[in-house]
Amino acid sequence: MAKINQNKFLIFIFVLLPILSLFAGFILNEDLSTGGSKWDFELTWPVVKDYSNFNLFDAQQLGGKEPRHFPFHYLILASIYKIFNEQHLVRLFYLFFSLLMPIFLYLNLIKIYNFKKINILILSFSFLFFPYFRSSAIWSNAHLTALIFFLISNYYFLKVLNNNKLKDKLLNLLFLAFATYTMQTYVILFSFYLFNYFRLEKMKTFFGLLIFCCILGIPPLSFLLFNERMLNLPITQDYFYTVTNNFSIILFFLLFLMTNKINLIICSHEFKKLKIKEIALILLFFLVIIYNLNYDVLNSNLRGGGFFYKISHFILKNNFIFLFSFFVATLLIYLIVKHDKKFLFTILLINIMGLNYQIYQKYFEPLLLVMIFILFKNIFVNNIFLKLKNVLFFYTLVIFYFLIALVNLYYGFSKNIAI
Repeated sequence: MAKINQNKFLIFIFVLLPILSLFAGFILNEDLSTGGSKWDFELTWPVVKDYSNFNLFDAQQLGGKEPRHFPFHYLILASIYKIFNEQHLVRLFYLFFSLLMPIFLYLNLIKIYNFKKINILILSFSFLFFPYFRSSAIWSNAHLTALIFFLISNYYFLKVLNNNKLKDKLLNLLFLAFATYTMQTYVILFSFYLFNYFRLEKMKTFFGLLIFCCILGIPPLSFLLFNERMLNLPITQDYFYTVTNNFSIILFFLLFLMTNKINLIICSHEFKKLKIKEIALILLFFLVIIYNLNYDVLNSNLRGGGFFYKISHFILKNNFIFLFSFFVATLLIYLIVKHDKKFLFTILLINIMGLNYQIYQKYFEPLLLVMIFILFKNIFVNNIFLKLKNVLFFYTLVIFYFLIALVNLYYGFSKNIAI
């Protein structure tokens, strides 16, 4: 009885209160992306209204430009707008829809990790405090819609690993297609699942699934014929800058795992086992990148850049902290991949998905941590679930990050950085 009461208390504090805080943020029109999510929503709202009138191929021009993303997210919002004919109710519906993210994160995790469900539940709902999750939920952002469909897709993939049913394989690929119909970059994740099906299935089944993927590709290809702007995504032309920025942002989220004592010990042991040639390769990679960096780009008013980029220019007004974070990220990624080579797939996927010209932290948050938690079982996540105190410490870190974002929103530090 005491244990049941304890679990009820934990659920109230760590599950219900985050949900209530999200609804409070909705009432206050909170936007912890410092205005970006609200701006995106208001900019694309004319498209939602056009889609609600079945005007799919001649959507309202946004200053002479159509949205760069595929239309599925806007079609969902348009369907709700068609019913309620009220923008506020559309946003409220989406807020409820956004709660599928922690729910399906939980459903994925209990299929992967055999720990107390209360631990997994608490960690899943800690994601409600990630700033970009909140701004996306409150302002109906396409990035979150794609992430939710990805979580549902992976849930069915995990079911496949248990029961090997064709229905679940098709649902896995179908919901990933829905994610891709929302954000084109999610098409990269098909490589992960198709690789696994190629490895696990008979050739006849694999080719059947491959044909199904080709059929799923027909709707977006058809849509592209009428929306040339979507073909011209702003892919980076400066890969040295992109790698540096991506690694710096990746480090920020890896630190949520590395604050766990056991995970830190694992990386420390891997560091002590490094050979001279490995250290030389890490240094060579680092030096080649920073030598070829376009410092005019780094010192311009380019938006994005992530946490360490902002901190570097806010505190020192230069790139030192940013470049140091890139070095630490390079070293830490190498140590993690060395300990568990499956991480290489995750790092490659997230970097390919982040090849935009302007790189924002929202492209990785909370997508990167979700990928680390659900794509495969690994020791670093396992060590967090070992004890409730580890989960609560992770939760505390997320809360601390949320509070930093609130302070930044109030004082506008990231908006007022003099570069």
